[in-house]
Amino acid sequence: MISLYRPGVSVVHGLPAWLKLALLAVILVALSLVPKSVLLAGSSVFLSLVVFVVAGFSVGEYLRTAWRFRFLVLVIALPQLFLVGVEEGILNTVVILSGLLIATLVTMTTKTSEIVDLIKKATRSDNFALLIGLSINSIAVVGSIAAGIIEAGKARGVRPSSVRQLTNLFVVSLRQ
Repeated sequence: MISLYRPGVSVVHGLPAWLKLALLAVILVALSLVPKSVLLAGSSVFLSLVVFVVAGFSVGEYLRTAWRFRFLVLVIALPQLFLVGVEEGILNTVVILSGLLIATLVTMTTKTSEIVDLIKKATRSDNFALLIGLSINSIAVVGSIAAGIIEAGKARGVRPSSVRQLTNLFVVSLRQ
């Protein structure tokens, strides 16, 4: 199975899974409840960057991880720009992206088996825990397939097209 987990010896890697998930929940609730402002947006970006560095990852890795969310950011940002205005839409999107980066960091520093074991204990359901574990790994699998499709297109000199790439991703995912 492909996983987002990356081994390490940082303080973040050493925290138990339950504590990481509890801290993630607290951070996400706080980010959603505090009124959006430039200060909150900047603080959320700074927090996500600091936690990445404390976990032993470089600023470059942080930026690459953020870049992977570029299409999701568009899907989040575009409706908000029209519904709540440009300034608030941008602030909301930046805060959401920061939360996504912190959540990604949890999966990068926690073994899937630890998360599955925690869910199994909390829910007393092997099936639900297995479902969560498979979901976590599926995200990584689809991400690696998408990266391969993009690389193959570049190698052939094919001009990138979102529709073409999504179609290829759908077909290759069905074959897996």
